Amino acid sequence: MGLLKGEHEEKIEAYIRTHFPGGIPAFGADALRFTFASLASFSRTLSFDLSRCEGYRNFCNKLWNATRFVLMNTEGGDCGLDERVPVELSYVDRWIVSQLQRVEAEVEKGFAEYRFDNVASAIYRFVWDEYCDWYVELAKVQLQNPDEAVQRGTRRTLLRVLETALRLAHPVIPFITEELWHKVAPLAGRKGETIMRAPYPRSQPERIDPAAERDMAVLKELTNAARNLRSEAKVPPKDRVALVLTEPPETSEPRTTTAGVSSLARLSDLQHVNALPETDSPVAMVGNSRLMLRIEVDPAAERVRISKEIARVKGEITKCKAKLANASFVERAPSQVVEQERKRLTEFETMLIKLEEQLEKLTAPT
Repeated sequence: MGLLKGEHEEKIEAYIRTHFPGGIPAFGADALRFTFASLASFSRTLSFDLSRCEGYRNFCNKLWNATRFVLMNTEGGDCGLDERVPVELSYVDRWIVSQLQRVEAEVEKGFAEYRFDNVASAIYRFVWDEYCDWYVELAKVQLQNPDEAVQRGTRRTLLRVLETALRLAHPVIPFITEELWHKVAPLAGRKGETIMRAPYPRSQPERIDPAAERDMAVLKELTNAARNLRSEAKVPPKDRVALVLTEPPETSEPRTTTAGVSSLARLSDLQHVNALPETDSPVAMVGNSRLMLRIEVDPAAERVRISKEIARVKGEITKCKAKLANASFVERAPSQVVEQERKRLTEFETMLIKLEEQLEKLTAPT
């Protein structure tokens, strides 16, 4: 059984035959390498899980698709290679460059300490979380800016950060990075026959930008708060809604913040107000700022919805009361189960009061 413990041989063989009658599926050499790198800790026993291989295969797909997006939006465009032509970098651009310096230092430290698991984790977080999920999405907004200098700066940042990330990840996932690098490197102004001979990235601490990182932290907090409000209000993903907020957190570029949050949280409008409307809508907090969605509803449809919800909650209250009125249940069930049932009853009764208040407001004459 190779590196497997001998005493586990029969159990593992039976498991494989049962769960993989047609053989273990292939996930690709890069995904397998990434998996083993992520497991390369100081532990003497490794828990290998095929779902991790699948996760790192998804990472490779994510990197491939992000590169396709970058190429589609940079090939044939002005990518800022001519240093004499002005470029304008937003705090979003400066933030991703700053994060790149931090991850380069983290990867260098991981290699020096032979902590390949930390190397894999740092690369994964930067590429997936920071570059793909945040920067690429915000770059879509900036590429629509009519200012050519902003577009030029965005294209240049997209390419240079991606090209560096490919070199950074090459020791872990060599095949996909080699393939993608040949397409990205020329547009980023880097020449060479192979990524293997390109210099390995080194952190430049002077390019770390704390101000841009603070601004980006505000944008992230506002976006996440708005998304949570959408989820709580059960707003369909395709619908755009307005958001109002008090005391908006300060950033160096308010327009960049507003445009970014509006795009990522799918807002139709983002309006600053002195006080939030007096409604029962959920409120989120970001620093001293209070946020609320402004959703226009059809009163008749909302009355029908609330009436149905009231009927459902009343049914749950009836069930809870019936259980708690059953002496056999109260005496024989574990105390924590009985307490949980009492807690559910209290929550449903509180919910019913709120729903009835909402329905009364909708039915009251205006």
